Amino acid sequence: MIASLRLDMDKHTQKSGSIAPTGKDAGPPAHPPSRRAPGKAPDLGVKTKAKLPDSGRGLITIEKLVKAAGEVLAETGFEKLTSNAICARAGLTPPAFYHYYADKYEVLEELAERLLRKQSDAFGDWVKASAQGSDPMPSVESLERLFHGLIDIASAEPGGIWTIRALRALPNLNHVRLRWQRQYTDEIFRVVRSSIEETAWPLLWSRIRILVEFGYVVDELVYEEDKLSRETVVREAARLIHGNLRSIFET
Repeated sequence: MIASLRLDMDKHTQKSGSIAPTGKDAGPPAHPPSRRAPGKAPDLGVKTKAKLPDSGRGLITIEKLVKAAGEVLAETGFEKLTSNAICARAGLTPPAFYHYYADKYEVLEELAERLLRKQSDAFGDWVKASAQGSDPMPSVESLERLFHGLIDIASAEPGGIWTIRALRALPNLNHVRLRWQRQYTDEIFRVVRSSIEETAWPLLWSRIRILVEFGYVVDELVYEEDKLSRETVVREAARLIHGNLRSIFET
């Protein structure tokens, strides 16, 4: 199991969208046939955007807009976020904004992608570290460290807390949230599938997907529920997920 974990996590660094098993080594599909392939955005009528510049003056403009959007978002929330407010904060004109983005939701999507990519990198590092132990089952303490790390990333990102809220509240960002959640699910699935009979793989994927959804709620509880401390939320969430993971290994 440890060897499988290390092998699968080496592939994590490829970051090529879905990492669901393929070819003769795939075994039965992790998803029902009618489901979309894991790691791919659902068809919600989202238009394909033009590729943003990765160098030169265009990149500088993009970075100014994204930074300004995060700052305004942190101060006002997404309902009061406007393209004019972003431009004013960035010191740019509206034509500069609309040259790269159709509306504020595309900037929000960029903020979300950057945040979730950083959290995904931290998750990959955590799984690699977990593979060094003798027990493939992560401990409660290890899960707590993971949650604290993910929360710290969201808290440090400009507008990160509001970005987390927007991912859940705005239909425009559903495809982003689902794609990243399915990617997490696929990565965990590939780690643990070798210890489960192939006939149980579809059920295994479903259980992991539900656990991933629950994991995303942890951030929201920390930010929204003032009757629970961060330590309590993280500790109890880690215990619940640990128990469910243990049941998966023992099933």
